[in-house]
Amino acid sequence: MKIIIALFFTIYIMLFSLKDIAQNNTKHITWSQPTQLPTINSNKQLGLAGVFTGVSNDVLLVAGGSNFADGAKPWQGGKKIHYDDIYVLEKHGENGFTWLSPKTKHLARKVAYGASTSIAAGVVCAGGETETSDCSSEVFLMKWDKKQQDVSFQNLPSLPVPLANACMISIGNVIYLFGGESRGIPSNKCFKLNLGAAIKQWETLPPMPIAMSHSVVVTQSNGKYPCIYIIGGRSSTPAGISTLHNNTFCYDPQENKWIRLAPVGDGNTTTTMSAGTAVAEGDHDIILIGGDKGKIFHQIEVFNNWISHARNDVEKKQLQNEKLQLLNHHPGFSKDVYIYNTLKNTWELMGSLPFYGQVTTTAVKWDNEIFIPCGEIKPGTRTAAITMGEFYNAK
Repeated sequence: MKIIIALFFTIYIMLFSLKDIAQNNTKHITWSQPTQLPTINSNKQLGLAGVFTGVSNDVLLVAGGSNFADGAKPWQGGKKIHYDDIYVLEKHGENGFTWLSPKTKHLARKVAYGASTSIAAGVVCAGGETETSDCSSEVFLMKWDKKQQDVSFQNLPSLPVPLANACMISIGNVIYLFGGESRGIPSNKCFKLNLGAAIKQWETLPPMPIAMSHSVVVTQSNGKYPCIYIIGGRSSTPAGISTLHNNTFCYDPQENKWIRLAPVGDGNTTTTMSAGTAVAEGDHDIILIGGDKGKIFHQIEVFNNWISHARNDVEKKQLQNEKLQLLNHHPGFSKDVYIYNTLKNTWELMGSLPFYGQVTTTAVKWDNEIFIPCGEIKPGTRTAAITMGEFYNAK
């Protein structure tokens, strides 16, 4: 009898595991780029990186950002330009999109590389890099007024410190901001702002285990309640060669503590990752899209270090030429799409994008689809494309 019972449970566990594997394998995403940012004043649309973005009242808002004048790369003398333009995308029918023309067409200032997150009231935007390369501490709510066909704004309490390249997410009306950098120095500071509180002010949370910027943040359930997952990132150093990270950290808001989880990877090999995008899917999955694995980024920083320590002009010129070759033949950022299961604490490679991966932007869930507006696809090269990911189950 004991043998029969043991055999029964063995078969049950095997069937349960096979069912679970099948559920993972049936989750797929089809990727497309159904529209792109419209031109403004008949100027060529070069695309943007570092935009504020989110969904408000059934439209996708995209604002701010930066690119390089005339499309010239920074190493070709291109000047970084910051923007204050606001774009409003309306979705209608099956894969139908229209760019609307709001009465309010500009932010209060030109800014890029801030953090943004969507809540029921609109899109919360925080920090960023200004035209003078200083970091901002400004925080505001950007909202679409469907009746007025316009964008409205509400000022919120400023950040305790000015930051760019931080990551931000929300649980209900509570906003959480993590990391980032100011004056090139990475931060491990974490803050939260309860918009439902009578007195609205940023509160300091336990610091992240690592001071870093360009991380990805997602809210997803740990099986019991919503937690916050911080993925990857990088940390600049005084030597000029950044430390690249493959970490997954969980901030548990109920326990008010950090938990280190499995590093990013395909289940066999781990990989560093920064400046990517991610969304929550279902009850316990996180989809990590694109990003910079950092191999060429690291090589470029090494070249910069060698060039600064060159023994003579001949050696310096040779190193500069080698660096230019690396930049001019950059293959583009990662196309890989990973999936993380918060219950199993496991990473898998889910698939790949059919086009260049976008970095320094934010993926948002709009209905049941993923939208990734703009971003950088190679060093110094932006895209105007709006990427859309649609989930389907293979039969």
